[in-house]
Amino acid sequence: MISKRLFFSTLFYSTIVFAQSSIGMDLSFDHQAYPVKNLEEMGDFYRDIFGFQEIPAGAGMNPPKRWLKNEEGAEMHLILNKSQAKASPKVYHIAFTVKDMDAFMRHLQKMKVPFGDWSGKNEKYQIRADGGAKQIYLQDPEGNWIEINQKID
Repeated sequence: MISKRLFFSTLFYSTIVFAQSSIGMDLSFDHQAYPVKNLEEMGDFYRDIFGFQEIPAGAGMNPPKRWLKNEEGAEMHLILNKSQAKASPKVYHIAFTVKDMDAFMRHLQKMKVPFGDWSGKNEKYQIRADGGAKQIYLQDPEGNWIEINQKID
C-alpha cells in the first residue's frame, strides 16, 4: 500500500509539472514540511550537517514548530507531531546537491554521520546510472532518507 506521504508528494509534484507546462506559471519551490518526534534534535541536525539557518516560525506555536532555510532560501518546516512522524523507505527521500562530494563526505565523517551508496556500502559514493552525478545516502535522526548529489560535468 502506498504511504500517504508518498501519495501526496507524487500528487504535489505532478501538479507542479502540469502547472508549469500547461499554464506557463513562474513557479518555484517554497518549503517542505515534516512531522517530527523531536524538534530540537531534528532542527540541530539540519542546521549542523547541512548549514540550514533558523528562521521565525509562522503564526502560533500550536503545534510547536521549527523552521529552517538553506542558502538558496528553500525552507524546511519541522512540526512536532509524534503520532505522524515515521521513517520513510529509501526510495522516498529529499535530495541536496553539493559542489564537492569528497569535502562533504569528510564533514559527515567528522560529525560521525553514517553514509554510503544505495546498496549500503559504508562511506562510498556511487555514480548515478546516467553518469551525471556522484551520490551518497544518509538518514536524519528520525530515519528519513537523504540523497546527496554532486553533478559530474
